[in-house]
Amino acid sequence: MATCYRCGRKIEDRRQLRRRVKTGEWVRRRYPKTSVSHTQAHFGMRIVCKWCAGQIDRSELRQRLHSDIAVLVALVLLVIAMLIFTWGR
Repeated sequence: MATCYRCGRKIEDRRQLRRRVKTGEWVRRRYPKTSVSHTQAHFGMRIVCKWCAGQIDRSELRQRLHSDIAVLVALVLLVIAMLIFTWGR
């Protein structure tokens, strides 16, 4: 019987859901300075329960919406800048 990679619940459903989850992280520090100079996250496909799969899906949807909104705002600002530039002549 499989268990969820994120929360550890037993998955009794025959249909196992797989999602891309963070499986590790690698941090490089330069020791004269205490700050982190480089961070690399590792991801992999793992079996998760329905609840965790829903959370992952909602998180990815939220990130996509934020990036789409940022592109839309940039386009609107570009159009406004173009209108101001053409009317200013």
